[in-house]
Amino acid sequence: MFRNAPVLSDRAVGILFILPFVGTAVLFMIYPIAEAIRLSFFSYNPLRPDSSAFVGLDNFRRIFADPLFWESFSQATIWTLTSIALQTLLGMSIALLLNQALRGISIFRGLLLFPYIVPTVVIALIWRWIFNPEIGVINHALLSVGIISEPIYWLSTPSMAMASTIMLNVWKYTPFVVITVLARLQSVPLELYDAAKVDGAGPLRRFMDVTLPQLKEVLIVIIVFRTIWTFNKFEEIYLLTKGGPGTSTFNLAVYSYEQSIASLKLGVGAATGVVMMVILLVGSIVYLRVSGFGKEEKSS
Repeated sequence: MFRNAPVLSDRAVGILFILPFVGTAVLFMIYPIAEAIRLSFFSYNPLRPDSSAFVGLDNFRRIFADPLFWESFSQATIWTLTSIALQTLLGMSIALLLNQALRGISIFRGLLLFPYIVPTVVIALIWRWIFNPEIGVINHALLSVGIISEPIYWLSTPSMAMASTIMLNVWKYTPFVVITVLARLQSVPLELYDAAKVDGAGPLRRFMDVTLPQLKEVLIVIIVFRTIWTFNKFEEIYLLTKGGPGTSTFNLAVYSYEQSIASLKLGVGAATGVVMMVILLVGSIVYLRVSGFGKEEKSS
């Protein structure tokens, strides 16, 4: 009964396997981006959909003329660069420690995943308690050892609120850096270290001449991904400080949310999202070119 069944070529089978991914990508990636770009050229209030009108570049002119947009951009840059620098340095240091062949080290590697797998809303609630000036564990510890003489208001003063959001981001996402760097460290050929020892290289020299060059490519990828994810972050800041006190912890994601949901200016919020996308796209391309990512593979 299957004698007349059509026989598909390898190319057709390959296309059939790819179709579900293409359909998912179009539905959940390409369509939302295209819709956001379209909406950025319209004045749209969800409570009055009939009054939607094409406004051209007015939404972009409005956000570029808004001092709060530039304040949010500046704070997003500080928040992103500081978080990425701390995550990279701390994550690489922990990965080097966990790369040692010590008894029970696998337990520590497993525990390291804890901050990364716990939902952000749970972590934000816990950190709100940790940062509480009256009953928080940080103030209690600092007061107990005499480092401070009076409670620090972590979330209600502008400078400390920004520092608190950065600490939360570093604590939650450093494990991603650790796991990625650790995986690369375990694939570095031991012969390279043996050769360096024969040449008389000490621990620092071996790190600079062997470990760091071997980690270069993976560090570039980590920095690109973490920059994109951190620059777009909304939930941690909003759950912890709601962008406050005042607007001191606004980033562009919070600014876009406030324009879209609180002010019901979906066109302005979409325009902010488009600007963020362009900044990250151009920044990533420039960074990858400057860092020389992939040049070694091309030359080989």
